[in-house]
Amino acid sequence: FKNNEINSSLILSSPHSGSFYPEDFLSLSNIQLPDLIQNEDSLVDHLIDETLDNNNIILKAVWSRSVVDVNRAINDFHHNDFDPPIIDLEPLPTKYARSGIGVIPIRSGINDKMYISKLPGGVGMKWLNLAWRSYHNTLNNLLNKAYSKSGHYVLFDFHSMPSFSETKQKHADIVLGDCHGKSIGSNFIDFIETQLKKSGLHIKRNSPYSGGYITEHYGKPKEGKHTIQIEINRSIYLNEKSREKNSNFSECKKVLSELINQCEKNKLNLLS
Repeated sequence: FKNNEINSSLILSSPHSGSFYPEDFLSLSNIQLPDLIQNEDSLVDHLIDETLDNNNIILKAVWSRSVVDVNRAINDFHHNDFDPPIIDLEPLPTKYARSGIGVIPIRSGINDKMYISKLPGGVGMKWLNLAWRSYHNTLNNLLNKAYSKSGHYVLFDFHSMPSFSETKQKHADIVLGDCHGKSIGSNFIDFIETQLKKSGLHIKRNSPYSGGYITEHYGKPKEGKHTIQIEINRSIYLNEKSREKNSNFSECKKVLSELINQCEKNKLNLLS
């Protein structure tokens, strides 16, 4: 993560912008790297890595979500996805694992089998310890420090989405996810939406993305713990095929920087 001190209770995270693929993954993978890259939230960490008024902490994942998805619960898997199975964790599969996209995805974004053969449980457990635990241990530490210092925290969890859905419906420019009103105070999400609309962006809430594990797990507004998922339409800042910045990248970055700074400036009023 960027910076060493907690200068603000507003923390930024980018859990899907990682692009590291370990050697044991590459040797077992059934999918070509260019196809895997299409599943990454490319450049999201660069979009929010701006000169911010309060030098907000930015935490980004290193590992690719195709290897370990830190926006899933650590036990969101099936025993029979691994051979031999993972024995150090009791599985608790959700709809994601049942679809093959649990904490260690066994299907790719194009719905092909991720691996040549079943992944050994020992390898899966090693990856979870290296990628999942390190990310969440760090995030927990940052949020606990912010909470201890300020009596609250606000976590902005940034993601990106394809410009069109699987049914060819065009997505909004930005989708704000608050688990349908459960993860952040209503004043705060109203303010975020208003700020983004000032830039002429088309904003939707909770459709088609209402928030993943991070939003659900860390968002407890009644305790002063606020979390929002911010999904950015990739077409407004990059070329979706090449994953290179497009001509609007700098403007998109400026809009997000202004959003963060305005939320920082008005944070205490919004939380009161």
